[in-house]
Amino acid sequence: MPNKPASEDKYRIQILSRAISVLFTFSSRKPEHSLDELAGILGINKTSLLRIVRTLVAEKFLVCDRDRYRLGPRVLDLGNVYLSTLSVQRVAQPYLNQLARLCDQTVSLALLDEFDVVYIGIEHAQREVGIQGEIGGRHPAHATGLGKVLLADLEESELDALLAGRELKRLTHRTIVNPELLKEQLERVRAENYALNDEERGIGIRCLAAPIRNHRGRVAAAISVAGPIFHMTDDVLPTYRSHLLETAQRISEQLGYSPNVPVLI
Repeated sequence: MPNKPASEDKYRIQILSRAISVLFTFSSRKPEHSLDELAGILGINKTSLLRIVRTLVAEKFLVCDRDRYRLGPRVLDLGNVYLSTLSVQRVAQPYLNQLARLCDQTVSLALLDEFDVVYIGIEHAQREVGIQGEIGGRHPAHATGLGKVLLADLEESELDALLAGRELKRLTHRTIVNPELLKEQLERVRAENYALNDEERGIGIRCLAAPIRNHRGRVAAAISVAGPIFHMTDDVLPTYRSHLLETAQRISEQLGYSPNVPVLI
């Protein structure tokens, strides 16, 4: 590790740095350590180390069980505070830029509000002909790829409550207006982890959408690549889908999502 500037070292508290180092010795592969193991890993004498770990135990950053130490509940508290302060739009914005440049199509980020998708981020394509939109714009969820991704994450009871007594407005001849057919398509979206909207919101418009998940595994937002059908042709859709899914995964990871963690309701 490179030497830190003297101006930084002046404000550094060694015992605090050591306490932080202790916490970072724990991992999913090595969730527990004895005092001897910690001393060997960190190169700290056991007398000094014992004072540090006892303080961390007292403050509930560590738990001691039969002379074995593991992380305590206060660590989780800090993680949850950090995750709760993340803004999906702020985290996603640089990725929207990259995806728009990569596909040269319009990229959008949206949330679900009742039965509408609301756009909270848009990067327009650099082409002369592209899909136009604006932040704050709304569209019916059933007629958009973004909406299908967001609806697909709802519990069955939530979805039924939204659909109860609701007329699904037909925007084009391809719009799904039958609730049961919509549910069938949402099942496919869940299985495939993306949605294709093929001229259902507007004639000549195609859209691919994918979910962005938070640290609980739930869908926090949806991201899409959209363009005229003569740009979004069958031969390029697989490439765009690959770029889209990779981008959605990277944003999700920034929000704390891990595919190995079960969804927490």
